Amino acid sequence: MYTLICELGEEQLEIASAIGYGCGMGGCVEGASYGGRVSLTFYFEREDQAASAAAAFGETLSIDIPAIGYVDDKQDWNAKWRESMEPAQVAAGVWVSPAWLEPPEEGRAAWIKIEPKMAFGTGHHETTRLAAKALIEGGGAVVNKSVIDIGTGSGVLCFVADYLGAKRAVGVEIDGDCRENLAENLRDNPPRTGGCVAFVIGTLDSIRINDDRRFDAVIMNMLLTESAPLLEQIIPIIQKDSVLIWSGILVDESEEAISAASSFGFGLSSTQTENEWWCGTFTR
Repeated sequence: MYTLICELGEEQLEIASAIGYGCGMGGCVEGASYGGRVSLTFYFEREDQAASAAAAFGETLSIDIPAIGYVDDKQDWNAKWRESMEPAQVAAGVWVSPAWLEPPEEGRAAWIKIEPKMAFGTGHHETTRLAAKALIEGGGAVVNKSVIDIGTGSGVLCFVADYLGAKRAVGVEIDGDCRENLAENLRDNPPRTGGCVAFVIGTLDSIRINDDRRFDAVIMNMLLTESAPLLEQIIPIIQKDSVLIWSGILVDESEEAISAASSFGFGLSSTQTENEWWCGTFTR
């Protein structure tokens, strides 16, 4: 059994878990937490899996590439990893967790079942919670409306939109590694009666649009550098009086995001923050 031990910021945990899962980890155990930093130990059956994860951690999370260790141990690390997981409440009454980890029943309005794999969006990251809260608090914007989630990851925000009564929720994801996870999550979260949830692997150019199929609401939970260039492509696919929920933005970047959205006719209507993350709701 090969190990990687990383010390990460709390905001990096979900991304690190996704990387580890995508590289074939057998389990992940969370250690001590102090000063906003958390120790994580990842376990792999093969050394090449550990090496791939180590390289991805260094590149994606901008940390020193962790050394690969070896333990002669037959413990079920996948079981230990499962034991360390907890359901995530993304908004009042709305929970996200795998099908094998049921959240509390008391006060539960919705349970979205997301298997934690390579796709981003298990509900444990602030940016996912902020986008979900913005959707729920502005629920009238999606009832019987068409919604597109750009950079959908696990599809969790499409399932939130369906729960709120969206007529159609389409998730677009450029990463082909998310395909299997999206299929699993759609199987575990069948659209409610009258709803429709679909996923497209590709860029926004993959979306076929006509006058009757433009979107009423857009969700983007992506870093500013990745999402700001997409604003120009959004305009041709949306209806008049559309809504944009833009998460994945650092608080320090919020003015830049507001300015970018304004240049395409989006006016800021509300904001939310959690720790260093910001989410804005815009109308056009």
